[in-house]
Amino acid sequence: MVIVDDHLALLAVAGALPDLGLAGPVATTYSFQYRMARAVSDSASSGTLSRRLPDPSAARRRVLYPPAHRLVVLDPRASIEDAVQVAVAHRANLLLAELVGAALHHRAAVRVTPQNEGKNWAQLMETAGVDFSTVEP
Repeated sequence: MVIVDDHLALLAVAGALPDLGLAGPVATTYSFQYRMARAVSDSASSGTLSRRLPDPSAARRRVLYPPAHRLVVLDPRASIEDAVQVAVAHRANLLLAELVGAALHHRAAVRVTPQNEGKNWAQLMETAGVDFSTVEP
């Protein structure tokens, strides 16, 4: 399994995901799905995600209910204990704690776009033993 950020998740839903160099299902966290859904649903916003879509409103349903063969949305209840431990030990925010917690719980790799990588993410992932790298969309 490989867990991706909202930018890569949107490409997965669209069937246009770049090669991640890993086999297995592509998944995302609830927090990344929320960010992705909000971006394609907010007509007043013109962010990086919504600019990628010719018709953001048409993508909304697929983002809210992604086809399982393209993207799995992980249930945060399965990895909440790991996420809380990451948050406490590393003072991580919800997005990062959920991402690392899910990766640890599911023994998954993590791939994000360079614009989503926080300044301490690579170091934290390495400390946690998570296979992590960035991927250009």
